[in-house]
Amino acid sequence: MSHFTGRRAAAKCSICGAPAVARVPYARLTLCSRHFMEFIERKVERVLRRAGALRRGARLLAAVSGGKDSAAMLTALARITKSNGVEVVGLHLVLGFGPYSRKSREAAEEACRVNNIPCIVLDLEEVLGAPVQAIARRARRPVCSVCGLIKRYVINAAAVELGADYVAMGHNADDIIAYTVKMFLNQDLAAIAKLGPSTESIDSLAVARLRPLYEVTEKESLLYAILSSTPFLHEECPFRPVTPIEERVKEFMNRVEEEHPGMKINYIRRLESNIELYKKIAGIEDWDIQQCQSCGLLSAGNECSFCRLTRRTLGEAKGAYIRRVIRELAAGLATRNS
Repeated sequence: MSHFTGRRAAAKCSICGAPAVARVPYARLTLCSRHFMEFIERKVERVLRRAGALRRGARLLAAVSGGKDSAAMLTALARITKSNGVEVVGLHLVLGFGPYSRKSREAAEEACRVNNIPCIVLDLEEVLGAPVQAIARRARRPVCSVCGLIKRYVINAAAVELGADYVAMGHNADDIIAYTVKMFLNQDLAAIAKLGPSTESIDSLAVARLRPLYEVTEKESLLYAILSSTPFLHEECPFRPVTPIEERVKEFMNRVEEEHPGMKINYIRRLESNIELYKKIAGIEDWDIQQCQSCGLLSAGNECSFCRLTRRTLGEAKGAYIRRVIRELAAGLATRNS
């Protein structure tokens, strides 16, 4: 996707003839602000409809980091669900990364406010007694690895406690492509099988995940957030690796897309159509689903990864406590909305 600048600014929207703000080569379109936003929202709506998430009375928990992708996702969800009787609740996790976390929280709360979406904020350093990076040091693991594990657990726990039908995540198409290529290089087919536009719920253990930006590229997500005037943080996480494999994949795919427009959208759609095949190859349907003996949520063994991590680094399994804190926050949210 290209933005117009300078002399290219005279380009006209393919639909209405108004001044265009973007060219979408793979769709052979030039679009004005209004029709570009509608173009993105149609993509998001397709994901929601295919997953059955637009049924009246459904509740979506939107994970809001404060970055451009979660901001774009939040605004698109707010605009699409308004007429469908679907409730959206935001969730922001404060990771304890100093000024970056403070700015992220401000951006996330403001994005929820302008979209009239209630937001639950959970300070992980406060509830766990240590910031994520300290837990990573004690575990002798990379910060990103531990951060991802903690976020996945807490987001699912929040969804279960809130009675959400789906969790909406802000992964864009470039993220999905990069993740799946990395997993393929590692021959981790089970991980690829989990990266479709949606997953299924497991009663009382795990809530279905949605990726509303599944067909929305990183540049499209950024432009949508800008055009919709949704607040977001422009800074990168201070613990982000300098040259992760995913970034190299994105650089490569961007070059391929410039030479062969449509490669990204073809990849992502073929991936979606092959997810069931990956599941069969990985044998996911045959996995033994277990319940963590410490917190009661989904586990691959007697105790889930989060409870094992916190037991080892903090002296006790924190899953049950996290669930209790979230229940209290959810009760407060219900009181404010009543």
